[in-house]
Amino acid sequence: MTYCQRCGRDVCKPCTPKPVNDNKRTVIVASDDELLRRSHFQRLATATRSLGMSRREIPNWIADTIYGFRGKIAWPGGKPFEVDDEDIDAAFNDDGSFRWLSGFMYFDDVDPKQNPQRRILTRLRLIDLAFRISNPVRAGFIAK
Repeated sequence: MTYCQRCGRDVCKPCTPKPVNDNKRTVIVASDDELLRRSHFQRLATATRSLGMSRREIPNWIADTIYGFRGKIAWPGGKPFEVDDEDIDAAFNDDGSFRWLSGFMYFDDVDPKQNPQRRILTRLRLIDLAFRISNPVRAGFIAK
């Protein structure tokens, strides 16, 4: 007789435990207003610095996190959010050095004097989305 190691029942084929992260969740992309708040900007800078990665490794982490996610990514209204292959490089103006990230991470210790500019909204959205997918609790975000 075969017994399930998980539930102990007599079965012909033991059940398999459900993975902790089955990637069936939905992640909602942050709104423009949320991304352009100084407090959110600084929280993203702090979370990005805490990754302990070089500025050239961070875009790879963003890409791996977003493209590897098998759940659903949506705008606040429910419309699907899609990221194309070139969107991450395009968001950083195809600057292979990603120098902007060094300046961005500077704000983990320094309070920004003004709200972020709209021209960096795409960059902030991608960074924010990567954190919402990879570790929403640590970054202080709430995922559904």
